[in-house]
Amino acid sequence: MKITFKTLDGRTLNKEFIDANDFIRQQNLEIPAIDDSAKVVEVLIDEKSYDFTGNIADLYFKLNK
Repeated sequence: MKITFKTLDGRTLNKEFIDANDFIRQQNLEIPAIDDSAKVVEVLIDEKSYDFTGNIADLYFKLNK
């Protein structure tokens, strides 16, 4: 799973995870992998585009259902 996101200060960054469960696990850490307020630009799951609009917190809650 690969997430491209934009931080509040305008930087565009990428972060890779083993899968959606790994993303959820890392977001649950005391210091999450990506700030909840970062805007999601693109999500790839198994090299396929995942249709999503929102921030990292929204993505976390959607994938954690």
